[in-house]
Amino acid sequence: MRRLVAAIILITLWAASAETSSAAMWLVRGPGNTSMAADPACKAREVKAPDESHLWIDCWIAEKHVTLLIASVAPFVANDFTHRNAREFFAKITAGTEWSALKDSASFFGGSSFPGFEPFAQMRLIGRLCEPGKQCARAEEKLVAFKVLGTARMTVALIAMGDVEQKEYIVKGKSVATYRYFPDPISTMIDTFNFATIQNPPY
Repeated sequence: MRRLVAAIILITLWAASAETSSAAMWLVRGPGNTSMAADPACKAREVKAPDESHLWIDCWIAEKHVTLLIASVAPFVANDFTHRNAREFFAKITAGTEWSALKDSASFFGGSSFPGFEPFAQMRLIGRLCEPGKQCARAEEKLVAFKVLGTARMTVALIAMGDVEQKEYIVKGKSVATYRYFPDPISTMIDTFNFATIQNPPY
């Protein structure tokens, strides 16, 4: 009897958790048959000339404003999904958008990649924006989250840019490093970006 009661409680808690989760997030259907869970503080941008290859999303979380772009382009070769090709990917994916002017300012310094179409190639990077030839001051540094998925038929990407959180690492009363990161809901959204019909989740 105790086991039955425990099972009922567990199922009830799971159902309540699932209901809360679905109420807290909404599902984005993006270009290239992609999907992503979005925070309620985010809205799809209304544009004068919408197209099937780009979807802009603006998020206002607390006092932070972050913009996300989901885009689909012609396929890259699977073996090209490596860090050394990140700037080329960024330039091609942002071509023709308001972010195309940033192609020479974006540099990527961390992340991981999987160059293979089984079931799809993946690349997830973090970078910064800085004018070419200049060393950005810490206060001016802007972060870029860049996630790319690809099959033999198409390449899709999620790019996030905007305001970030900041945390100081203190050692013996002195700040020794500054850590900048996107608000947690944005990180969750990036985690959930995936092809809608492929079940193997990206990392």
